[in-house]
Amino acid sequence: MTMKRIVSAALAVLVSAALAAACGGGEDEGAAQQAQSLGAQVVAQQQEDSGGKEPIVFSDLNWPSAEIQNRIAGFIVEHGYGYEIEYIPGETISLWQGLLNNDTDITMEIWLPNHQAPYDKGIADGTVIDAGHSLADNWQGFAIPQYIKDQNPGLVSVLDLPDYVEIFASAESHGKARFINCLSGWACAQNNEEKLTSYGLIDQLDLVDPGSTAAMIADLDAAFNAGAAWLGYIWGPSIPASRFDLYVLEEPAYGEECWAAGKSCAYPTAEIKIVVHKSLPERAPEIYDFLAAWDFSAESYLDTAGWMDANDETPDAAALWFLRNKRDVWKGFLPQDIAEKVETALADTS
Repeated sequence: MTMKRIVSAALAVLVSAALAAACGGGEDEGAAQQAQSLGAQVVAQQQEDSGGKEPIVFSDLNWPSAEIQNRIAGFIVEHGYGYEIEYIPGETISLWQGLLNNDTDITMEIWLPNHQAPYDKGIADGTVIDAGHSLADNWQGFAIPQYIKDQNPGLVSVLDLPDYVEIFASAESHGKARFINCLSGWACAQNNEEKLTSYGLIDQLDLVDPGSTAAMIADLDAAFNAGAAWLGYIWGPSIPASRFDLYVLEEPAYGEECWAAGKSCAYPTAEIKIVVHKSLPERAPEIYDFLAAWDFSAESYLDTAGWMDANDETPDAAALWFLRNKRDVWKGFLPQDIAEKVETALADTS
């Protein structure tokens, strides 16, 4: 149990005792005092056991690259630097608010320009701080299976879609083209709606929230197995982009003016930031320095995610696979003494 959870448990005891005291007085007041003393002792013992370090809390964003990066970084932070760690699951918007509130300490992936306005505001007012980068030079766009492109050579651009709506219609889409959008709560969901509105396509598409990345992959898998049409948002690096032979539809070239005018052009090359709460550099400067040196490339991710996908494994297992099989990568951004501690922990982990 981490310190924050122990504190929460102690507070729950205190609240319960205090309510009883308010209703009953006398002996219950003594119970409240005992609970308060016990809570203080528990917290003091936990602080002593952890060397006075508070846990490091990760924003556990709900897509594979973020989940894998969190667990790699979490293993290093726990076993190399001696911090307890926690993961709070969620999606972009809610976990951004959690970072602003300091409910979490670290978000390993903030995709720009998807989350540009909230990011700019948080940086400007000093609530959050850049700590590093990951997954450099990545892309986002709208894609179809390559076999659908081969069958319809005139379908080159998103602007061609009005002539091909019936290909992507389903029994549930009421004559519209079925379009798999970002998950609700991801910043790209709103961006895509703006883009499709600007292209004059919004009324011809049935926007579907897949609910999870696993469901999106399953949807694509079903389409490919059946040789059926599929249309939707895809980003790289990702398991869908690496597993399936996709054609990314052309869009007008990105420019600041067209992006500002209803996002009426292609996504720019994605910049992916590691962002931390402003309190982290002072509270845990060595962790901030670790994140500043972090180097997790698209190649590293695709190798790790490919292993996870092929073996039907979890992000936790994938993180251990990376640490055991990509030592030349992670040892390059760790001090030698920390790397040695991580190696010891790996040897002790089945």
